[in-house]
Amino acid sequence: MNRWSLTVAAALAVAAAAARARGQDFADRVLSYTPAPGQLINDPAFNDPARALGPPVGGGISAPDNSKLVTLGGFGGSIVLGFSQTVRHDPSNPFGVDAIVFGNSFSVGANLNRRWAEAGVIEISRDANSNGVPDDPWYVIPGSHLAWGAAMSRTAVNWSDANPSLPPANKDWYPDPGRYPGWPSAYATSTFALPTLFNGPIVTNPLGTASVQQGIFGYADSTPVLKLGDVNGDDVVEQPGMTPAEFYTAPTSPFGVAIAAGSGGGDAFAIAWAVDPATGLPPNPPLDGFDFIRISTAVNAVNGVFGEISTEVGGVARVRPRTPFFDVNRDGRVDSDDAYAWEAARAAGGPGSVSAATDLDGDTSLTNADRRLLLDCIRRAEAVGMGAAR
Repeated sequence: MNRWSLTVAAALAVAAAAARARGQDFADRVLSYTPAPGQLINDPAFNDPARALGPPVGGGISAPDNSKLVTLGGFGGSIVLGFSQTVRHDPSNPFGVDAIVFGNSFSVGANLNRRWAEAGVIEISRDANSNGVPDDPWYVIPGSHLAWGAAMSRTAVNWSDANPSLPPANKDWYPDPGRYPGWPSAYATSTFALPTLFNGPIVTNPLGTASVQQGIFGYADSTPVLKLGDVNGDDVVEQPGMTPAEFYTAPTSPFGVAIAAGSGGGDAFAIAWAVDPATGLPPNPPLDGFDFIRISTAVNAVNGVFGEISTEVGGVARVRPRTPFFDVNRDGRVDSDDAYAWEAARAAGGPGSVSAATDLDGDTSLTNADRRLLLDCIRRAEAVGMGAAR
């Protein structure tokens, strides 16, 4: 961690305290901020890491709201955020996901299969030694396009403000000492590199521009963030009285193209997806939650007048459990009758059998993945005596 990162962490003590006062739904601490060179990292409208705390500000399907974002700059630029309470998996979480990262992605031509996206890799860490510092092992969310199952390698990029053989070509993109006191004249950043599909800035769903299934998932700054209270993704606020904590803790499925009804959008992921980069395998024992999240720009590309691919972050939320999501037969309870109702829908087959009530992972089909999510929720409800869907 460089001196700037330490200075930021200390300077944000007041901001972090204010964020904690808003509740535990959102990341409320900045542990470090290490931007790579980029066109906005010296712009005070985009280089305040405190903008990543608390809820996001959504702009809608086709246009972002850039009033509350921090840029990470080019490849490997990163931010580390913390939660005051450990984020854990709850079997009542919709779609089986546990947290949501918000950026400023938006659709192109109102087609969500084509998005202006600047993807970032997500890593999570558990504060196993309980010292409040992110010095425990990190686990990577491989998502749809990072190969795992064997050791995973980070890619490093060296930067310099003086050496002409090193980037950036535009010296104004290098961290300005006036804004980053003590910043070195040369440094390196690293992360797990995404393939050229993400070089964008317009990224197209590899499953096709008419697909209802999403072929890209598990990365930050890839899914639009809706206006607060726009519960059906039409860029109209239907419920102006909704609070950010209600709206932006409701996930959309990582596996579907459309934004789920009632969700504020953003990129949701599950703790169970995390793998140990040293082995490329899930940790053993399984990770029981996370306290810290690291988000890094994962694409090394510059697109002419649009500049470098640079992930932006406007907030990170835990998913609030919502038991009624699993009430398949809509009788006000989650119990074995819902399992029978789900099995009957799958047996019926045909388009009519797939509904918001039965497609529990949101991939537009009925599979054993949906069944497992439902059974986990039923077991949880039975174990704690919370069959009533609320």
